[in-house]
Amino acid sequence: MSNGLAKSKALLVGDFETTTDPHDCRVWLWAVTDVMDSDVFDWGTDIDSFIKYLFDKHCYMWFHNLAFDGSFIIDWLLRNGYEWVKESPRPNQFTTLISAMGKFYSIDIHWQKGCRTEMRDSIKKLPMAVSAVAKAFNLEEAKGTIDYAKHRAVGYMPDENELEYVRTDVVIVAKALKNQIIAGLTALTVGSDALREYKTIMGKMTFERLFPILPKEADMDIRKSYRGGFTYADPRYSKRKVSEGSVYDVNSLYPAVMYNEVLPYGEPMWFNGPPRNDIIEQGYPLYILSVTMTAKLREHKIPCIQIKGYNIFSATEYQRHIQEPVTLVCTSVDWELWNDQYDITVHSYNGTWYFMGQTGMFNSYIDKWSAIKANAEGGMRVIAKLQLNSLYGKFATNPNVTPKIPILEHDRVRLVMGDDEEREPVYTAMGAFITAYAREITIRAAQSHYFRFAYADTDSLHLIGTDPVKLEVHSSNLGAWKHEYNFIEGFFMRAKGYTENHENCSNNPNTSCKCKGGLETHIAGLPKGAADQVTFDDYKTGRVFGGKLSPKRVPGGIILEDVGFTLVKVEEPDFDGSDYGEI
Repeated sequence: MSNGLAKSKALLVGDFETTTDPHDCRVWLWAVTDVMDSDVFDWGTDIDSFIKYLFDKHCYMWFHNLAFDGSFIIDWLLRNGYEWVKESPRPNQFTTLISAMGKFYSIDIHWQKGCRTEMRDSIKKLPMAVSAVAKAFNLEEAKGTIDYAKHRAVGYMPDENELEYVRTDVVIVAKALKNQIIAGLTALTVGSDALREYKTIMGKMTFERLFPILPKEADMDIRKSYRGGFTYADPRYSKRKVSEGSVYDVNSLYPAVMYNEVLPYGEPMWFNGPPRNDIIEQGYPLYILSVTMTAKLREHKIPCIQIKGYNIFSATEYQRHIQEPVTLVCTSVDWELWNDQYDITVHSYNGTWYFMGQTGMFNSYIDKWSAIKANAEGGMRVIAKLQLNSLYGKFATNPNVTPKIPILEHDRVRLVMGDDEEREPVYTAMGAFITAYAREITIRAAQSHYFRFAYADTDSLHLIGTDPVKLEVHSSNLGAWKHEYNFIEGFFMRAKGYTENHENCSNNPNTSCKCKGGLETHIAGLPKGAADQVTFDDYKTGRVFGGKLSPKRVPGGIILEDVGFTLVKVEEPDFDGSDYGEI
């Protein structure tokens, strides 16, 4: 294997089934298969036999959620004389790559016999549940079910259904990973795969010329303009049941931006004061500025400014009236949009970074993967979608990589902050402008349907009514809006929280969804099984759903506690729309 996986190492997928008793937390079944030969199936009934299985193997091993399974392994290592080291483990040592947010990327163990196992998190390569992996890759295997809470004493022997369950789990992940590895995608994460290939397409010298490494201070300034997608439930329609409507999604929003828009490159120039047309006319059409301002939303306009780092503002809300001066950093794309949506009073311009710009820097990369996506099915189509949507974020990778370190404390594994660590940034301005253009596309599309606009989430619009829209509508054209489905009625509780009653989409040839109708709920943090149970009346009662699992560290590893999910009781709003015009 090349570009990330040593040819001499075996490629394996593992999975643990564990008890749920905090006083008896242990592995009661483990399974392993080979990525390149999924007919291989090895298993055992405790973690000691798993470790013994690995002692004489030189291998990579993926777990689908290494944060969970890896915690049992780290617990065993720390209890059995293995020492954590920062890098390059020797026999009886191991190292980890765990982010400051507690995300697990790898565990690298040097066994007593001299063999090494590097454990990786397959979710970073296949960011979806195992059941979704099987469907996305059109695999013949389908994830099964077992009784997770059943009492299984030490020495319990799994039945045929339990063995088949765990075998299916590892085979699904192995077959999907095999597709990626054969395609040459062997890095630790799907984003790293994307950036590595893009650098190969561009050539090392061209990439370094277009995207030079900027000084830390410049990167810190520019990074303040990097924001996420636009997600908003309009108060005119939220927290009340609404009538029929339609939903449109952008086809590959971020790749479309990367293909069509003017994007930054090269060494930027910094000047004090407001944006200067003379600099822009000299071939620096893009800029990132710091500005101290107040603002008031214009009539019949959608808000689009979020303010983070100020206690008087909610970081998740879009502001309608900024009465006290605040200092914000934004791209020129944002600045133009903000001035269209708000009446802005500038108290001071605090400096501006100017960038050269051009289109087409990503076209070869996007053309390749778009063609694969259009013509392939199953695994390669999924891989193409991942490659198309994972590249832009790598440009804004945070250079602060301070890790967490595992220790054994109070008879259980705990993660503590390590020493400060930094790496060089990639080219943060690229990520900032790509996300800015993406927000602009969604917000301006919503604004053009202001009196129908109910909800948006990054690349989607939910509109009241089913009349034709003022958008380019096409099922597959890059950047066009796809008519996803119509709904009979809907309830938009908040950003990342809504329920819609689909019409029978299978009878509508003009929509992409082909469901047979019924309620569909999307609420951040609500498990899929519980989401399928939500009704419109549940918003009035504040129903509590089971099934939301929260990890808890205990001696031996982790248990998943059902902490429940309470649907916030919603009172009918007293909002009369007077500030927004006619509804």
